[in-house]
Amino acid sequence: MYRKGNEIMQDAQKGDGKMKRKNGKDQQALLAGMLLKMERLRQGRGQKEVCYGLCVPSYLSKIEHGLVQADPTLLVDLFARLDIHYETDPAVCQEGKKALEEYFYRLHYHLEREENGGQWTQKDQRLLYSPLAADWLLAKGFAGEDVISLLEALWEGMDQRQQAYGKLLLWRQNPLRPDGIALCREACAVLDHAFAMGELCMAYLQQGKYDEIHRMESKMVAAAVTEGNTWQLANYFYINGTAYACLNLEAMMMDCFERSIHLLQNTAWQQELADLYYNIGATYISLEKYAAAWEYLEKAEQVGEGTSAPLLHKQSIVLIRSGQLAEAQKYLQQLKWQLEAYPTAGESDWLKYEEACMECRNDFEQEPEYLQLLERLIETLRTEQHPGHLYFYREVVVRAYTAQRKYKKALEFEQWINSFK
Repeated sequence: MYRKGNEIMQDAQKGDGKMKRKNGKDQQALLAGMLLKMERLRQGRGQKEVCYGLCVPSYLSKIEHGLVQADPTLLVDLFARLDIHYETDPAVCQEGKKALEEYFYRLHYHLEREENGGQWTQKDQRLLYSPLAADWLLAKGFAGEDVISLLEALWEGMDQRQQAYGKLLLWRQNPLRPDGIALCREACAVLDHAFAMGELCMAYLQQGKYDEIHRMESKMVAAAVTEGNTWQLANYFYINGTAYACLNLEAMMMDCFERSIHLLQNTAWQQELADLYYNIGATYISLEKYAAAWEYLEKAEQVGEGTSAPLLHKQSIVLIRSGQLAEAQKYLQQLKWQLEAYPTAGESDWLKYEEACMECRNDFEQEPEYLQLLERLIETLRTEQHPGHLYFYREVVVRAYTAQRKYKKALEFEQWINSFK
């Protein structure tokens, strides 16, 4: 059964005062022991050194393996030997628990979250070594921090729900990992809410499993509606529309995108709306409907945060392919400036720019240099992006192979790209 929004707030912590158990071990005791062991090993300290005068090494070993529930005062003293304050103050833990519940609620509903600033730093210092450590690390992970190694060190001390969120973070760290879909499916089986389903749909999109996205519709929509989660409802139609866009299925793409537009307009999610307009514009380029492509790309610029490298690239392509080469050169120059201004621009970004520049030449499809560049671009996109980015270049790749009489390669490329469904 799907849960309502106020029930989802309890995902990070159950808060019923009962101790969770796993394989016969006390969950909080197991987590505290693993935290202690992790920090002790990180500092290169031996058990005798840490527990001298507090307890015997054999008892410390039991604490570190979650076999006993140590007295809170003893835990504090053991952590103090490592120059760590282990937070056990009930008021602080209760405050932290409420903050985490609020964070995960806002995460699920795509609302603004406090991820920077003084209060976030203060919470980090107090909660990283506390009974809330696993949930705090998960929150930091969804805020974009690299916490995977720490979570893996505490994995056995985490409950099933925490591990489910951990699996979503593992997928987010590398969306193209081979087991990404399996991780998201396992997380969905535990969490069973629209946020987790949305992550699974994105995993399907990243690996070109478009049929699976379509099959998720009834379950995903039901969950989002029951939870009153407008964002996840709009997000599903956005993902599903993108899947249809990858296949150049205009009518079905627009049906999904228009549903998402209706949900996003007049909300604070204007950049997301701009991204949606951008996707529509990019698809119309593939469909060679350049007037419609320009219309939606302009909407993306107006609604969003101004020009961006991807937007300038698509605007350049529209102008080039509609014969407005002089105007296209202006946009290509702006695109180059954008890429130079951002050191994080990837190889595929520069290759896209170079490909657009070569399209300005006469008979570019017959140049071996152009085909070599295309092959580099396709290989880079295969490792950096989901298959949808490859579809944008489908026709030009086939035309270039054909123009240079590489018919076998053209056929192989078509067969490979048709394998994504």
